[in-house]
Amino acid sequence: MRVVIFLVTLFVGALLPVQAVLNTKLGKQTGGPLVSSLLSFLVGLIGLFILNLLINRTVLFNIRPLSVSPWYVWVGGLLGAIFVSGIIWVNQQQGVALTFALVVTGQIFISLVIDHFGLLGSVVHPINVQKIVGALLIIAGLFLIKK
Repeated sequence: MRVVIFLVTLFVGALLPVQAVLNTKLGKQTGGPLVSSLLSFLVGLIGLFILNLLINRTVLFNIRPLSVSPWYVWVGGLLGAIFVSGIIWVNQQQGVALTFALVVTGQIFISLVIDHFGLLGSVVHPINVQKIVGALLIIAGLFLIKK
């Protein structure tokens, strides 16, 4: 099962650069990153709505859990919009490889902090020497990609 999860994660991660290129192209055709992000999220919203109707119909219309959720769980959608808009803009400036090398570097460092302190209700996974070495190797890779 771990191999399946690993492969699914790898596949989903591989979708991000493809999405960035497509959204960047859309942004050039529609007037910029904000319009492109809006259209991208609209298509995603429609797709997810249809998928939920097919798979999760009862959950989709049960809004009770919304009232007991902490306010900050709603920030994820806004962060996604900022991420997509930002990627569309920076991808035009520096290319896909450097963009995602920087994205992965940022993700690793904030992930280590979140894990170490158990932020936002996540499970604590303390930072250790191996994780620090891994993060430093990612920085080394970033410099090699930038050259």
